Amino acid sequence: MSPDVIVIGAGAIGTSIAFQLAKAGLKVMVFERGRVGGEATGASAGMIQLNPDRGTPPAYAALSTESARLFSALAAELLERTGIDIGYRRAPLLHVTLDEAEEARLRGHRAWQLDHGMTVGWLDGAAALDLEPALNPAVRAALLYQDHYQVLPRALAQALARAATDLGAVVREGAAVDRLLTQGDRVIGVALGSETIRSAETVAANGAWASAWAEALHTPIPVRPVRGQMVGLSTTATPLRHAISSSSGYILTKADGSTIVGTTVEEVGFDARPTTAGVAGLLALAPRLAPRLADATVSGAWAGLRPGTPDGLPLLGRPPGWGGIVVAAGHFREGILLTPITAELVLDLLARRRPRLALDVFDPGRFRIRAA
Repeated sequence: MSPDVIVIGAGAIGTSIAFQLAKAGLKVMVFERGRVGGEATGASAGMIQLNPDRGTPPAYAALSTESARLFSALAAELLERTGIDIGYRRAPLLHVTLDEAEEARLRGHRAWQLDHGMTVGWLDGAAALDLEPALNPAVRAALLYQDHYQVLPRALAQALARAATDLGAVVREGAAVDRLLTQGDRVIGVALGSETIRSAETVAANGAWASAWAEALHTPIPVRPVRGQMVGLSTTATPLRHAISSSSGYILTKADGSTIVGTTVEEVGFDARPTTAGVAGLLALAPRLAPRLADATVSGAWAGLRPGTPDGLPLLGRPPGWGGIVVAAGHFREGILLTPITAELVLDLLARRRPRLALDVFDPGRFRIRAA
């Protein structure tokens, strides 16, 4: 098959793009160096949460809000098309504090969010314990976000890949793209060793590895790996009623009954190993937030490499001066949340129509301008 579009990367972002493009009637080929959903997607907790603050650019808040809104319909469509339940469930969040100084900061954060149209409740310690009895009795206060959700990230990517292939897309696992093929100021395909595949368009959606294309495009793509370690727990106790977060991390019960504790934020390059120090910190955090988890069994530990950028915003658009390529990478800790909207915006770009949301702040060329 000679594809219309090549997608590099089969995490949630790449498979979602492939699905939307295939639905639009385009011939799509996806190349993934490992397995579908096997990198940052599979390591994610899969939380779909909106928590903007004073530093959040309005365009990013709009992107996140619209993407969260799209998830319900996407989950239903994937279930109907593939029979795969992606675990889309309401997961109300309690952001708690055990610290007096932190309590004052949370009050200010809530006031700002209320002023900007968010619905967020305030609970004193007693009210928080009434709502979530598993909490540490020393809790001083909590913010309550009722309209947060979660998914099973690997199931999400697998469902998207299945739906895309059912529509004619080809997904090749264990296929690492070595280089981009260029002709003048256009990308005309990719090479995997001695194999070359040509296409009208290429989408770079390979997360922390997207920086590999900077040299060929003569454009900075400063996406870097940021390790996040996670621990899985198994317990026979009643599941947590809420996702519980703090300034140190979070715990939540997934749709499959497992409990996840996360996460670290580490600048260690392309090193995706869980470490003794990282796991120990997470194991200490869990019973500090919910004491009964001290008796839980450790079911696993893992790490993922999230794609960070210097300004914390994704790269979404065409690199300056280039045709035939779109970059969709650098989503950092919000790759799952931003999955649906990223795919729809990439489709807009490839269809040469005005994107439904403004993308100026996400322009990949912004780093070239700063470097100059």
